[in-house]
Amino acid sequence: MKHVHSRTAERVRKVRPPLCVLLVVVAGWYVLAYSLDNNFASGDGSALIVPPPHQLFVGLNDATIDRIAAATWISLTTALAGFLLAIVVGVALGVSMAFSRSLESALWPWLIAIQVTPIIVLTPIIIRVVGASFGARLTVTVLIAFFPIASNTLFGMRSVSSALHDVFTLARASRWQRLTRLQLPAASPAIFAGLRVSAGLAVIGAIVGDFFFTRGTPGLGRLITFFFQDTRSGPMFVTALIAAFIGLGFFVVVSMLRRLLVSPWHRP
Repeated sequence: MKHVHSRTAERVRKVRPPLCVLLVVVAGWYVLAYSLDNNFASGDGSALIVPPPHQLFVGLNDATIDRIAAATWISLTTALAGFLLAIVVGVALGVSMAFSRSLESALWPWLIAIQVTPIIVLTPIIIRVVGASFGARLTVTVLIAFFPIASNTLFGMRSVSSALHDVFTLARASRWQRLTRLQLPAASPAIFAGLRVSAGLAVIGAIVGDFFFTRGTPGLGRLITFFFQDTRSGPMFVTALIAAFIGLGFFVVVSMLRRLLVSPWHRP
């Protein structure tokens, strides 16, 4: 019984701080909603800019819910496909640069340039190359999400101790054996750190791409713009919260995979 009680107390201690932050956020939300000038319509009292939490679902009907569901599916598939492709591109670049200093010197400045360039500057090029539909959204997602994976993969592989490399050299291990049995396993904590950052960036990329490339079924980004222009603040905030929860879901899944694959043998 003592053990059960201590575990319950420990869970309460872990849950209490996030709940306190949630209460503060909700309180601040109410303060912001009721402190803004002209935030409520004079007729029915509905919110025009920031809806208080209890008015969040005002204005939702079956047609609106269907539109949000369709947009959620588009943004979710774009973010997931972009994230998976960013993993492939990022890990491949990180591994390649780890094996070749000259390749790192050649690629690294350009990777940084892509990372810091505002995506709106690349929009005309992307439209010309891949069009203005799903391929463009996917390209934007990959461009935004791949860099943390590439940089963390490179850092992790370069951090393997020279003593372990000497052991593999004495065992006459091939380059493939050295990569799969030493470097990638040793770099996996750093790689997963990059994955957790890129998980959220992939969702941001899907939303941002939806703002710029409007052909095809609208995703969450275009739907947020539509609700804003239509002064439907409740559906707009609901759509934004769904995007946030998708990003949170990606982060949670990556954290669970890290706990499953890395945590049993690695303690940060």
